[in-house]
Amino acid sequence: MSLLLRPAVVAVVVLAIAWALLPFAVGLGQDVEPELPVDAGLFVPEYGADGTYALHYRHHEEVTVTVPIRNRGPLPLRIDRADLESAPLPLLVAVGDNLPVDVGPWDTADVELTVRFDNCRHYHERSADTWDQMLVEGSVLGRGFDTEVALAYPLALHGQIINTCPDRTLTRGDDVRPR
Repeated sequence: MSLLLRPAVVAVVVLAIAWALLPFAVGLGQDVEPELPVDAGLFVPEYGADGTYALHYRHHEEVTVTVPIRNRGPLPLRIDRADLESAPLPLLVAVGDNLPVDVGPWDTADVELTVRFDNCRHYHERSADTWDQMLVEGSVLGRGFDTEVALAYPLALHGQIINTCPDRTLTRGDDVRPR
């Protein structure tokens, strides 16, 4: 009887270890091209190594950034959270998304992140915010993972083009953001 039980125990242990290691096996495609509405800004191919998408700041307006998530593995994924990496008081504040999104094996699904232009008061004319990756959290067969998806080119918002900021003052030091 113990000879029959031993292979079953080994199989259970191997399956438990494989399940525990699932988050490390998640592979998402990198260098993905974000999609934005035509009036959201301008792609400048000469700015930076791969070009830059310069966003047009319009105070308190919203824009949707669509990022294709490519599953490069044989297991289905569920994306539960996505965000553009940002500092305190970012110029782009997340206000909505289409999550959760299921991505089949070797498939692609779009993650839509709606952001609002905000916090311009804390940015002087020489400051800028740049986003070159999306932070992604999700699960594979019930095991959570978090990773970064690199964008093919950065999204940028430069302070000198923020002309419609009603909260901006001319007081030196008034634009200091908390760290």
